[in-house]
Amino acid sequence: MTGLFERAIGEEWSTLHPQVRERYGVESSDGREAVGVGQMDELTRSPLAVPALWLGTFDDFLFPESGTDVRFSIVTEPFVDGNGNEALRLERRFDTSPPRTFVDTLRWNPARGCIVDLFGTRGLVGADLHAAADDGALALSIGTQYLRVGGRSLALPALLSARGRLTDWYDEDDECFRVEADIENPLVGSVFGYEGGFESEFRSADGDPADRPPLADVRLPGERP
Repeated sequence: MTGLFERAIGEEWSTLHPQVRERYGVESSDGREAVGVGQMDELTRSPLAVPALWLGTFDDFLFPESGTDVRFSIVTEPFVDGNGNEALRLERRFDTSPPRTFVDTLRWNPARGCIVDLFGTRGLVGADLHAAADDGALALSIGTQYLRVGGRSLALPALLSARGRLTDWYDEDDECFRVEADIENPLVGSVFGYEGGFESEFRSADGDPADRPPLADVRLPGERP
């Protein structure tokens, strides 16, 4: 199978830095997962967004803490869901006080021609995720967001949605990956952001399928029953 990011980027995939292609091109057939360990130089959030960010902690989705020099790890596990779809599960752990976990699961949505990101352990909130190559870096932008209610995906209005760009690239001088993100909302401005770096390696994929959201039972936006 072709990896999710390679499928989304298409012909421009070859222009990414080789280290970026190797890490973000991981597929279920590889039998391995990518493990990154590093430090967020800065975690920021808007005081106005704290209530919403705090609610996200109940499903391991977002958190209200901010800080500098925050240690973190990220595990990217490729797998095939119950319907045979290639998917990625990402689990980030931050050494904030208290420690926080941020989980999301990515899957290709043929109905919309892009990746769908299901946030949290239950995937109750989702978003279209658009990927592109930008001067060797992997650039991700957030599109329409959805709330899953009663088996349906309801698009959130613009005032309740977030817009943002996330960039991942390889720093050859420091021989590590760099990440940067800024998420905004029309009502509160900057919701949260981060910038930092990490080193990455691969290990055998041995994750517990029970930890993954039941994607085979999730109807993505635009999909028919």
